[in-house]
Amino acid sequence: MKKIVITVLAVVAVLAIAVIFAFHRTDQPSEINENEIALQIQLDLKEDVGLLIIDSDIDGQKESGGISNADKTMLKKDDLIYWSIDKQHYETVSDMVELLLNFTVITEYCDPNYENIYPEEYTMPMKPITFTAKFGDAYSIRITGDKVNGYQAIMEQA
Repeated sequence: MKKIVITVLAVVAVLAIAVIFAFHRTDQPSEINENEIALQIQLDLKEDVGLLIIDSDIDGQKESGGISNADKTMLKKDDLIYWSIDKQHYETVSDMVELLLNFTVITEYCDPNYENIYPEEYTMPMKPITFTAKFGDAYSIRITGDKVNGYQAIMEQA
């Protein structure tokens, strides 16, 4: 009996954490900070994916990061992801910058790592997108495709 109660409590705890995480990932930021560029990345894919790597280059200054689920599940093919680029990570940056974004889909879940090095057979880079961005503004990007035909990042009109 004690074993059953512990199992039920563990399942309830895991489900509660999953629900909280799901709502946290999809909550739209209430306000855009004047020192950030906010990206709203809409996945419009044919299948779920493991990770999304985001490399940015602002006026020649590079940064790399990515998105995965903490519970090691796949990103859903229709997830809406909010990504912020913070001005404080860059030296002497003006309010208007040339922003180059390189997105890479990792088709299967892999444990994230700081080097963003993953098995080649799961790694699918996209053509970069470049635009003039202003700190304090939000931009929408749609990622389409599948692992057979490849993926594409498209800047959406505001």
